[in-house]
Amino acid sequence: MRWRHSVIWRFAALVFLMQIACVLLALGAVHQFTSRSVDQASREVAVALRDDIAATYAAAGIDAAGATVRARIAGDPAGTSVMLLIGPDGRRIAGNLAAWPAGIGWAESWRQIDLARSGQKPRELQTMGIVSTRFPDGTRLLTGHVVENDLRFGGYLEAALIGAVLLAIPLAGGAALLSAAIIRGRLRSIIDTADAVGTGDMQRRILLSGSDDMFDALGEEINAMLDRITALVDEMRLVTDGLAHDLRSPLTRMRAVLDNALRQSRDEEAIAALAKALDEGDTLLRMLDAALLISRAEAGIGRDNFVAVDVAALLRDFQDMYGALAEDRGVTIRVDAADGLLIRSHREIFGQVLSNLIDNALKYGGDMITLSAWRDGDAVCVTVTDNGPGIAEERRIEALRRFARLDASRHIAGAGLGLSLAAAVAHLHGGTLTLGDAAPGLRVTLTLPADTAQSPPLA
Repeated sequence: MRWRHSVIWRFAALVFLMQIACVLLALGAVHQFTSRSVDQASREVAVALRDDIAATYAAAGIDAAGATVRARIAGDPAGTSVMLLIGPDGRRIAGNLAAWPAGIGWAESWRQIDLARSGQKPRELQTMGIVSTRFPDGTRLLTGHVVENDLRFGGYLEAALIGAVLLAIPLAGGAALLSAAIIRGRLRSIIDTADAVGTGDMQRRILLSGSDDMFDALGEEINAMLDRITALVDEMRLVTDGLAHDLRSPLTRMRAVLDNALRQSRDEEAIAALAKALDEGDTLLRMLDAALLISRAEAGIGRDNFVAVDVAALLRDFQDMYGALAEDRGVTIRVDAADGLLIRSHREIFGQVLSNLIDNALKYGGDMITLSAWRDGDAVCVTVTDNGPGIAEERRIEALRRFARLDASRHIAGAGLGLSLAAAVAHLHGGTLTLGDAAPGLRVTLTLPADTAQSPPLA
């Protein structure tokens, strides 16, 4: 399970376990303290009775000690005291026990035992804590205190503690989940910002809570980094726009001069050289336009002009547009797309991508090109598939780089920007581009977010 490896959920589990451990330790300490306090109090009562009667015995003899026992019993209406005085001859002198309990020694410091007091109706065993003493002449004294109620209180206390633990479990679980949710919320803001920036929204920034904690410190650092990146992108955009403008003008003038020279020339060799120079000039202009378009797409420029586009209608338009050229080359173009598939796109840029992909298929593919589209959840998948030699899996990443020309295609005219442009436009749309094996051939798949708005589509 993935949650087992999640730092957030491990932190939540740690919070839960720490809270339960604290509750158990606190309740355990309360239980131990209460139990020991009750036990100590009962023992002190029994010892105080013993010392009082023993002092009377030492001062006035056994008869006075017996009178003290009887007076103590009479003065204990609750009946919680236990006393028994046995003479040297084994005769019962006084007390509320009928006889010396079996198994009780003559010198017990503290012991709990179940006994029944004489005169009690009905006779029932009660748990008592007792101490016993034997005087030098053989007289024996047993004193104690009934701890039945104390033990019952201890049972109630244990039940209450168990209930407290059971109550603490959901509370600790709730606190752990709340802690995890707070951390997830803070991290979600950072993740959403990074995702927005990754899709081209360079103005998105992390909102700070003002708590000056480590999350705010991280957010400040990331915001500063994004400010620097945005500045660099803006600078690059200015440079590329200026470069494109500066290069396009002399190239356009050069092409005009070459075209004029071509019309005026009568020498066949000169005409061929001028025509080749014109082709190279057109290639340079196309490369410049494509590189500029890629830079703009990667920078997120163009989203403001997104409209609803009917993918199936657009694919059929390109089938008609390239039909004659494909027929001349012995290639069949087929469309397999259901109606009603809408995406929000910059129609001209997306059309340029499809045009480049179809050009690549015509140049490097076989005799069949399939333009297809289908709905996949919240996305629309658009593919251009050919039955040519394709691209080896280990070289597909290389094929997506700018100006990449694989060895097999170097003899064919081109700029090596078609797939790079497709990847950049997919990024502009918040989608992805993947290269796959059509067995045989290459399958280029653009996965783009579907348009759920009800605006009228453009073909």
